[in-house]
Parts: sequence; C-alpha cells; structure tokens
Amino acid sequence: MIWKQRSVGVFEQIAKTGFLTSLTSYALFWLMDLLKPGFVSRYFSVHIFLLCGLVFGVWWASLIDEYTEHVWVQWLLAIVSGFPLAVLIWASTDGLGGYQLPLAIMSFFIPLLLLRVLRS
Repeated sequence: MIWKQRSVGVFEQIAKTGFLTSLTSYALFWLMDLLKPGFVSRYFSVHIFLLCGLVFGVWWASLIDEYTEHVWVQWLLAIVSGFPLAVLIWASTDGLGGYQLPLAIMSFFIPLLLLRVLRS
C-alpha cells in the first residue's frame, strides 16, 4: 500500500531524537558564541554537543536496516562534500608539484566512492 509506513522502534526514535537535538543545540550554542564570544565557551565547550551528536548519529545509523527514502539527498551531499575536500587537498599539497591536481581530483570522488561502498 502506498500510504503504509514502516514501523519505527523505540530505540531508533530515541537515537534520532538525540541526534537531531544535539546537532541543533550545537549549531545554536556555536552561533551564540560567535555573536558574543565567551558567552557559552566560558562555561562549557560546545563541542560536547558535537560529540553527543556523533554518538547518537552512529547509534541511529546502526539501527536503520536500509535507507530507502530520499536517496538523492545522499548523492547530493556526497557531491557537495567533495568540493571542500578537493579544495582542502589542493591547499595542503603545495609542495607536491605535478601531483597536486590529480590528488585534488581524486579527493573530489572519495565521498562518492565511500557512499557507493556503504550502500552496497
């Protein structure tokens, strides 16, 4: 049936809520600390929320059997993340001379290859 949704377990809901909450908290506290330096970082590190988001994200990803909705978002994020990776490799390989361009091009395709490996 087209309207039938898959059942979601309790642990998957907890992991999803923890991931989205910690990611949102990280972004908001980091933004507040950018607007007024020391407002948040004087009392605690905002990177605690990033660590919690990483833990909850890995937990959530391990509970999902197969992600079938919005597959194009995964490919779009892989392509978009390839650009900063290629720029980072280009900037950090100044001393390699002729190998700089091939390394930057190969690093652009690393997120795409990683996504393909993870989906197989």
